[in-house]
Amino acid sequence: MYEYVCYTKQGNWRYYADSDLDAVRLALYYSWRDNEDFIKVESATLGKPYTLRLCKIDKTNSIQTL
Repeated sequence: MYEYVCYTKQGNWRYYADSDLDAVRLALYYSWRDNEDFIKVESATLGKPYTLRLCKIDKTNSIQTL
């Protein structure tokens, strides 16, 4: 399992997930359940950290971070 940090407008918390997809799924679920505004997920494991975000791509291939 890997460690991640979920950031919301109300704060942040650390949790564990099996994969990046599972990490985003859990972060969205707990943000929804606790009525918090999701911002992003960051990996907190050893090595090079990275950020996972939700994006919207429109018909002109323009990318907008949500």
